[in-house]
Amino acid sequence: MNYRLRVSLPTLVLLAAMFACNLPVEQVPPPGEVQTAAALTVQALMVTQPSAEAGLPSPTPSPTPDTPSPINSPSQTTTVTPTYSVPMLTVKESTNCRTGPGEAYEIVFTYLSGKKLEIVGHSDRGNFWLVKSNESPTGTCWLWGEYVDVTGSYWAVSSVTPPPTTTSAPPIAPSIQKWDYFCSGGTLTFTVNWKDLATGETGYRVFRNGEQVAELPANSTTYTDTYNLSGDFDQNVEYYLQVYGPAGSANSSVIRMRCGE
Repeated sequence: MNYRLRVSLPTLVLLAAMFACNLPVEQVPPPGEVQTAAALTVQALMVTQPSAEAGLPSPTPSPTPDTPSPINSPSQTTTVTPTYSVPMLTVKESTNCRTGPGEAYEIVFTYLSGKKLEIVGHSDRGNFWLVKSNESPTGTCWLWGEYVDVTGSYWAVSSVTPPPTTTSAPPIAPSIQKWDYFCSGGTLTFTVNWKDLATGETGYRVFRNGEQVAELPANSTTYTDTYNLSGDFDQNVEYYLQVYGPAGSANSSVIRMRCGE
């Protein structure tokens, strides 16, 4: 016997609704909810990871106990102070001390070997030293470095411009007119007279055995010297005169005598 199932339309609709309730269905959020979730995610990343472009400070690592901190020691500067000593000059051989550095200048005094003088200047024109001189009217004179030794801080003295040289002729040497002497009790007494032939001279000097013993003013014509022979009566004694001025100097002839004769 054949049965035919007849299903009405309402029944079909009911069955379809029942099957639909049992199937898994993917739930899609509304478009507005998707945008809100994405915005919250970006905001969270910006808070937890600060950007360097935002100007926020970077975290500073804490120092470890095993790493010593560097110690900045102050720099030490060593200052060397040169030791200064008075520049001195010692005469090695008898030499003339002049008014300027060179033979064109007048002789002020003749210093003997062993004389020590303080240096106060030097000349760039040559090996000449300006020294303090008690024998010079100006208090200084020039010595040639060839016959001297220098010590002390001579490198510290300044260069001195020498005075101009003169173009006038040197004075005429004095002419000996008369001289005599006598010896008594170990003492020599010497007297000399001369003729003043110079014009414009500064003065006269008297030398005994090569050493200056007197300085006389201009226009002088006589001098007497007393010399202790120190027990050696039989010895030669020599005298001569020197006239000097701005243009130079000139010597007289030498006078020789002996008390033992």
